Amino acid sequence: MLYLLSTPIGNPEDITQRALRVLREANAIICEEPREGARLLRRYQIENTLIDLNEHTEGARVPELLERLKRGEHLALISDHGTPLLADPGGRLVRAAIAARLPVTAVPGASSLLAALVVSGLPLERFRFVGLLPAKKAARRAALAQLRDERDTWVVFDVPYRLDALLADLREVLGAPRRIVVACALTTPAETIVRGTVREVVEYFRAHPFKGEFTIVVAGRP
Repeated sequence: MLYLLSTPIGNPEDITQRALRVLREANAIICEEPREGARLLRRYQIENTLIDLNEHTEGARVPELLERLKRGEHLALISDHGTPLLADPGGRLVRAAIAARLPVTAVPGASSLLAALVVSGLPLERFRFVGLLPAKKAARRAALAQLRDERDTWVVFDVPYRLDALLADLREVLGAPRRIVVACALTTPAETIVRGTVREVVEYFRAHPFKGEFTIVVAGRP
């Protein structure tokens, strides 16, 4: 069995009993960064083998992991935080396992995507997950321009140090009146949810700079 296992996004209490059992009993745990994986296991006093799977290693790792699954081993795939595969490596392994008719199952849990959506207060009947935007300013603004007329609520991720640049791009491309929500440090004691127009949110972060994990939820075009 290949387990796609969700881990906490901030608060260590947000892990299920099933997830803890699988982390203990799996033959190995597949993680993006061994340092983060080791930190997770230490937190719950679990000893297990870690295997790194990221953009640098997946070419060699996927065939090896597939063979282990074929031999009857149980492997758990985790991301650094939250639910795996959402803007994280691992999709190539999952597709290979499915193609080989090997069992794949989810161990549900925390997700910054869903947490940000449900606290946003924006319409959730339909939403679009955009994920990570391009790193370069021109490409990022071009991607946002393609989303400008999207009618449904949409969600973007980015790296912690790019919040100010992304907010500036949103203001430039979408206009100051568009409503957005920036969810910072979700589930931690420092959690901050900033709701308002792009102009209001930009002004807030000018007065209260933030460096850390964030998710942005954008209202669709009226």
